[in-house]
Amino acid sequence: MKRYTTLSWLLGICLWTWPSPSPAGEASRVLSLDVALAIALEQNPDVAEAQSRLAEAEARLQTAKAGGRPTLKARGAYDYWTEDQRLFPATQNGEPGAFGPQILGADLVASFPLYTGGRVSGETDAADWNRKTAEEQLTRTRETLVYQVTALFYGLLAQDEVLQSLETAVLSMDEQRRTIQALVDAEKSARVDLLRANVRRAELYERQIREQNNRAVQQRAWAALLGLDHATAPVAQGKLELRETPVCPEAEDCMKKALAQRSDYRATQATVYAADAAVRAARAGYRPTLAAQASYGGRWMPEASDRPEGTDEQAEVGRVGLAAELPLFDGRLTAARVAEKTARRRGAQERRRKLELQIRFEVETALSDIAAARERVQTSKQAVGQAEESFRIVTEKYDLGKGTMTDVLDAQTALVTTQTSHARALADLAVADARRKLAVGEILP
Repeated sequence: MKRYTTLSWLLGICLWTWPSPSPAGEASRVLSLDVALAIALEQNPDVAEAQSRLAEAEARLQTAKAGGRPTLKARGAYDYWTEDQRLFPATQNGEPGAFGPQILGADLVASFPLYTGGRVSGETDAADWNRKTAEEQLTRTRETLVYQVTALFYGLLAQDEVLQSLETAVLSMDEQRRTIQALVDAEKSARVDLLRANVRRAELYERQIREQNNRAVQQRAWAALLGLDHATAPVAQGKLELRETPVCPEAEDCMKKALAQRSDYRATQATVYAADAAVRAARAGYRPTLAAQASYGGRWMPEASDRPEGTDEQAEVGRVGLAAELPLFDGRLTAARVAEKTARRRGAQERRRKLELQIRFEVETALSDIAAARERVQTSKQAVGQAEESFRIVTEKYDLGKGTMTDVLDAQTALVTTQTSHARALADLAVADARRKLAVGEILP
C-alpha cells in the first residue's frame, strides 16, 4: 500500500511540473505567399498612411471646389457711437427717424463669386491633380510592399534550405566522428583525424547558430511588413523551385511598358500638372474679381435719444448688388506667389526626369539580375550533384583506409557550400523576377 501511495505521489508531481503548451507557440502562423500578401495589404501601416493621404487630398479638392460656390452667412453687429446716429437711412426727403447712440443689427448675407480671375478653377485643377497623385502614390506603396514581402518570403525559404543543409551536415559529421572513434580505438586511424572532425563539427554548429539568428531576424522583419503584432513571427510556407521568368525581349520595350504602367511615374506627371494649375491660380491675383451679394436683416435701437411720433425703434433692411475689385498694387505679393509656384513647377519637372532615369536603371538592373540568377541556378544545380557524389566517394575511400580526413572535410565543406549557393540562387531568381515586375509596374496580384 505504501508503495502505491509513493508512486501516486510521484505521478502527481510529474503531471504538475509537466510543461503546458506555450501560448506564443500557438500564436505562430504558417503563411503562404498569397496569404501573406493579403495580410500585408490589409494591415501594413505604410498602406494605411497612404490611404490617409488620399483622404486628405480628396478633402482638399472639396475645399477648392467650395471656393466657387455661393455662401450664406448669419451676421450680427453691435455699434456704440459717440454721436447719435439714425437707425435707418431716410428713403425720402423730410422722413422722420429714430436717433440714438446704440444700434443692434442682424442679417442673412449671401454671396456668389461670378468671376475670380481663374483662381478657383486653378485651385480646383491643382487639388484634383494632387488627389490623382495621392491615388498613384497609394498604388505604388502597395506595389513596393508586395515586392518587399515577396523578397523576404523567398529569403526565408532559402534560409530554411540553408539550415536544413547545415543540419544534415552536422548529423553526417556526428556519424563520421563515431566512425573515426571506432577506427582510433582499433588503432586503424590517427587521433588527429578525430580532432579535425571535432573542429569541423564545432564550425558547423557555430554557423548553424548564426544562420538561425539570421532567420529569426528575417522573420521579425517579415512580421513588421505584414503589420502583425504577435509575439511569435509567422513562418513562410512554400518551396524553392526553378521558375519560369518571362522577360521583356528588349530593355527599351520594358522601358516603354514601365513608363505606361508605373504608378509612381503617373504620380510625378500628376504633380507637374498640379504645379501648372497652381501657377494659373497664382496669376489670378493680377485680374479683377466680380461677385453678386445680397443681404436681409433688421436693425434695433435699444435706447433712442430722439424718436418722433410715428417712428419705430426697429427696422428691416435688405439689399442686392454686385461687388467688383481691381488689384492696383499689392506690394508685389502676387508676383512673389507666381515666382514660388513657377519654381515649384520646375522642381516637379526635374523630379519627373530623375524618375525616368531611375526607371531605366531599375529595368536594366532587373533584367540583368534575372539573367545572372538563372545562370547561377543552372550552375549550382550541377555543382550540388557533383559535390554529393564527391562526398560519397571520399567518405567510402576513408572508410576503406585509402583516403584522408582532410579530403572528407573538404568534400563536406564543398557540399554545404554548393547546397547553400543553389538555395540562394533559386531565391534570388524569384526575387529578381519580382523586381522586374515592380520595375515595369505589374507586380500587384
